[in-house]
Amino acid sequence: MLEQLRDHWWWRPGVRPGRRVLLWHLLVEERPELRALVGKFRERLTGLPGLDPVPDQWLHMTTQIVGFADEIPGAEVDAMVSAVTEEFRSLPPVTVRVGRLYLYDEGVAVGIEPERALDPVREAIRTCVARTVTAHQLADHPDWTPHVTVAYSNSDVPVVPIHEALADLPAPCELTVHQAHLVEQVRDGHLYRWDPVTTVPLTG
Repeated sequence: MLEQLRDHWWWRPGVRPGRRVLLWHLLVEERPELRALVGKFRERLTGLPGLDPVPDQWLHMTTQIVGFADEIPGAEVDAMVSAVTEEFRSLPPVTVRVGRLYLYDEGVAVGIEPERALDPVREAIRTCVARTVTAHQLADHPDWTPHVTVAYSNSDVPVVPIHEALADLPAPCELTVHQAHLVEQVRDGHLYRWDPVTTVPLTG
C-alpha cells in the first residue's frame, strides 16, 4: 500500500534543462469530457501541499519514451513513423473508460478500464521502435499502466489526504483512442511541454 508520494522532479540520467525527448503520447486535447473530468479531480485536490496540477493543454497519456531527440537521426524517425503507420493499419480505435483513481510513486492520476485495453497500441509502437531506432530506451520502461496524470508531486506527500479528498470520485467518462502522437518533449520547470512531430491514426 502506497503511503506517500515522492518528488517527481529529480533529474533522470541524461536529462538536462532544454534537452528534448522523443516519445509517443496519447493526447486528450480534443476530448472536452476528459478535460472536464480531470478538472473535477484537480478541484478536489486544491489546497493540498506538494502537488503540481497539470494544465489542460498538457494533459497526456505517455505511451512510450523513444529516446533523446539529439541521439536519433531523422532517417530513423522517418523509418519509425512508417513502421508504426503500417502496424496501425491492423489496429482499430480503442474505447476505454477513464476515471478510476490511480496513485503512483510520483503523482495522482486517472486510470483506464479495462486496464490492458491499450496494450496492443503500445506493443505495436515498441515493436517498431526496436526495429528502427538504434539509441532507444525500451529497456528503461518495460511495464506500463495507462494513466493521465492530474498532478505531479514536488516533495514527499502523504496519500491519506489525497484519498480523503477523492473519496467520492466524479463519474467516469469514455475515451476513444483514434491515434497516437509522436512529440518532442522538454521539461520546463515543474511542467512538461512538447512540440508535435506527427500523428498516426489507428485504421484497422
